[in-house]
Amino acid sequence: MILDDAPDPVRVPRSNHSLWIQILFWLFMLSFAFDHKTTEPSTISKIAQFGFLALAVGSTTCIILLGFQYLLVRPGGWILFIWGLFLTYMVANAFLQGVPPGRSLRTGLPFFLSFAAMLNAHIAACSGIRLAHLATPVFVTAIINIIWRVIYGLLFSGVTLETVRVEILSPALSWSAAFIGCSILLRTKLHWTMLLAAACLFGAMIMSVTRSLLFPMAASALLTSVLYLIGLSWGAFRITELPRKLSPLILAAFATIFVVAGLLLAVPHMALRWQERLFSPTSDRNMASDPSLLTRQAEATAIFDILDEQPLSYLNGKGVGASFYWDDSYFPELYIVYDPEELEEMSSDIWYAGHSIWTYSLFSGGLIALVAFIGLFIAAIAYSIASAAANARLPGPDYWLLFLPAVAAFCILSESATSNPFDERLLGMIFGATFSFSQAGFIRSSWIPRTTHKPERSPIA
Repeated sequence: MILDDAPDPVRVPRSNHSLWIQILFWLFMLSFAFDHKTTEPSTISKIAQFGFLALAVGSTTCIILLGFQYLLVRPGGWILFIWGLFLTYMVANAFLQGVPPGRSLRTGLPFFLSFAAMLNAHIAACSGIRLAHLATPVFVTAIINIIWRVIYGLLFSGVTLETVRVEILSPALSWSAAFIGCSILLRTKLHWTMLLAAACLFGAMIMSVTRSLLFPMAASALLTSVLYLIGLSWGAFRITELPRKLSPLILAAFATIFVVAGLLLAVPHMALRWQERLFSPTSDRNMASDPSLLTRQAEATAIFDILDEQPLSYLNGKGVGASFYWDDSYFPELYIVYDPEELEEMSSDIWYAGHSIWTYSLFSGGLIALVAFIGLFIAAIAYSIASAAANARLPGPDYWLLFLPAVAAFCILSESATSNPFDERLLGMIFGATFSFSQAGFIRSSWIPRTTHKPERSPIA
């Protein structure tokens, strides 16, 4: 396996169906590996999307049939039960408020795929599949989609390296930032997967001139540092190993400089675009604010205006897939950037998942949805740290992956004010699967006392 570095001293028995579950989990994760967004999907694209969904639903159904007895295994079983109730509420809420079923299903699909990924990874973990084997299909899917989005954006979206923006951005980029942070500081061995993830992340960021990816990168660096200190207090890490851990960071820095320098030399105009985005995004326009920020402010203002019309809506929202708009008081400045007809068309009847997790959760499901999402992120971080603590006395080669759910959640949260990663199907799947990595840690820790061979200290890879 790609992330399987060394034998684990703690052997968790595998169920009779674990091999089939592992194969089906690969199929589930790869089902949307070539997913992409387009404003006007072709017939072939629509057929492909239905094929992706059929593969995801089919593999999930088979996994449930093979491992239904694991659904209530705690503590992950509690989250599956609560999140399942929440999604049922969201569907019923949208239906009762008259939201067209097609809209609610399309907008809510990333949430359901996230739940399916949680469920599938939970069953896989409880069937005895090793954590590294559970994480490998998630990593492979993320890398495939990052590369695919770049290829698709440059070849089929009508953009060039001089004009490209979000057309090449994959929802897996924030997850890759978490993976890189964990690989550098929480994994003792330098591994090629970290270099590959770093090349994909920095390459996509530099080409798209996207500032927002700086937030998950900073969040990953911050939280992995905190988690490393926590691991030191548990005795899972040794301070004498720190110089060896930092060597990948130095290598990654040189690799980043090489990638950035190569791109800027190949496309000199890109350096100017970055200078404008970072230091003077409105220098060529008579605007007081960044246009991207203005669109988000216009959206948030309109959402609160809609909810204010019926204050009870703050409790249960308007239903997932309901229409909202952009507040037209921001239009005079936005007309500088957008054509008036184009702006009014794109801002009058919006029903996608918005630009912020928090404003859209409040709009679609009210305070109930807001509490549910906050609880999900808190649970991801808490379960991750708890599972790492449970395995600290005998950490194995996959130990660093137990911190990944917390770091991934923190990276997504770093972008949540101005973007909504759950607008993407693949991000829902990747986050949901990563969430259940903690369950694999809890299963492994339950077998530590029964391990017959206990070395003084197992290497952490």
